[in-house]
Amino acid sequence: MDFSDLISPQAADHLATFGPGQEGKAARLNYDVPLPGAHSWDRIVGAQVPADWFVDGARRLGKSLLDLGVVTGDEGRLVSVDRAKLSQLYRRMLPPTARPSLRLVAEVGGVVEPLLSQEGRAAQAGSGRPDPLARRALVAEPDDVDLQRIRTASYLERLAERESAVSPDRGTAEIVLPLPGIGQSIRSVPVDPVAQAVPRLALVETWELRSFLGDYGLGRTLQTFSLLPGERTTITVQTWRTEAATRDDATSIFDSSDTAAQSRFTTSVANQTGSAHQDQGGWATSVSTSASGGFNVGLAHAEFEASAGFAANHQEASQRFSTSVSEAAAEHASQVNNSRRQSINSTSQTNTASGTATTVVRELSNTNLRRVLNFVFRELNQTYRTEVVLKDVKVAFYNGRQGSAEIVPLPDLGRLLRRHIKPDRQEEAARFILALCAERVDADGDIASTLQVGTNPQGITYHWNPAALDSDGTLRFDGNPLASDVRWRFAPVGRDGEARRGVVMHRDTVVLRTDNLVVEALLGQADALDPYASALQALDLLDRESQTRARDAETQRVTDALALVSAQKEDTRVDAWQKVFPDEPEIEVVPVAAVTGHNNHVEH
Repeated sequence: MDFSDLISPQAADHLATFGPGQEGKAARLNYDVPLPGAHSWDRIVGAQVPADWFVDGARRLGKSLLDLGVVTGDEGRLVSVDRAKLSQLYRRMLPPTARPSLRLVAEVGGVVEPLLSQEGRAAQAGSGRPDPLARRALVAEPDDVDLQRIRTASYLERLAERESAVSPDRGTAEIVLPLPGIGQSIRSVPVDPVAQAVPRLALVETWELRSFLGDYGLGRTLQTFSLLPGERTTITVQTWRTEAATRDDATSIFDSSDTAAQSRFTTSVANQTGSAHQDQGGWATSVSTSASGGFNVGLAHAEFEASAGFAANHQEASQRFSTSVSEAAAEHASQVNNSRRQSINSTSQTNTASGTATTVVRELSNTNLRRVLNFVFRELNQTYRTEVVLKDVKVAFYNGRQGSAEIVPLPDLGRLLRRHIKPDRQEEAARFILALCAERVDADGDIASTLQVGTNPQGITYHWNPAALDSDGTLRFDGNPLASDVRWRFAPVGRDGEARRGVVMHRDTVVLRTDNLVVEALLGQADALDPYASALQALDLLDRESQTRARDAETQRVTDALALVSAQKEDTRVDAWQKVFPDEPEIEVVPVAAVTGHNNHVEH
């Protein structure tokens, strides 16, 4: 390898480049990729069909809370609630990764900080007072699996204790069930534990909120201060990450995966869509841990009347829902921004904080002797582009009894209907369900086909075509949609040449404050020196300029001389060098004293 190859940088185009990737080459960096903070959930859309369509055993599937012994009484009449069995039910309904937010634990009186509680009990047992610094250090400890287990167990025990104390004399028979929320969060749903079993069909729509990094820019001014000529100062920067309570409110689903942010966004979506006031008890008591991978925002029932345009009504409802989710995201961002507070203080000494307090201390100085130096501190804001996407549609059966929920993908629609619907009503029910899945209005206002039908099977391969609706909203399909040679699936939708699953139903942007700062230094205009001091500085500048010109002239003289030597013939270059750069004589001049003979006067 040549020496030039070693010292010359080589472009690593074969390793990583910016832009879209190409098949057969290394992956390329692409910024148009959803952030890891993308969150998905399930929305339950009830497809209300006549009760006489279901088979006789549809009401008896699963077990009611009365059968499980969680409550005592009869259907429609609650007598008491068993605390121990209710706590066991809570544990069965939640996946192992779900954990409540700190505020949810505090609401029921659970153990918010396990380490701090253990330290307090140990101090009481030893008749001593805990060290405040040690307590702050315990609060600052990161959560591990064991601490999360203690906190979650405490939350479920206290919630069961509170709900088991419900009295039928209050005129209400509702108890609260904890269900999985967005991400790893937990949300509470009120249910009627003695409600009658009612068989239902429903669409399980999987939605996702995707976030993409957008532009960033300067935000509001946090602090300004000035330094006089030659002055020094120390500044302390404190962000919203300093205090635990503030940090809990300032996290967002766009730039973090914090459980508190997920819980707050879940509540915002429920309030924005109105699902907080709808009946969710039937689905909540029907699902089990294996069936509750996401969370349902609410039930939006559709009446089975072909003349009423049920398919068009559902398309409009889906569009309104996507808009409500986008508005909930904007409201969530506004709440986060209100909790993100930063401060910059100018102090004369360095302050040290322990525990959860995190500060940045810096020393600034003004090296100018004539003008004031002004500092302006501003926040750095980040823009996020958001997309509300309909990713998938499944079909479900449930009746309000524990473990009765059955969720299947669209290709298994026939199996679900044959199990729960009478044979003479299965085709009619299939057409109704498929019509609800056929089309949606996307973010651009266009009709997007979200359902595909496969025909002419060749082994396991089908010819897939988009499904369509007639003018009255019914499914346009000749033949039996449940025939053995027909398949249905949620259509894979491409975007910008990329096969990205899902239909983008709404696009929006949100702006979040960050904990980063941008500092601008502005030099004052007024002169702080008197004329004499200004003249001294001017003379110093003139002296420096003259020295610079002298060095430049000497450099130019040497450069010209070297050029003259190089222009000579090769056999005369040595003589030319000696003429241009003659050897300096090694003579040292020593001053001596001279004495005259007239008056013995010594002259130097």
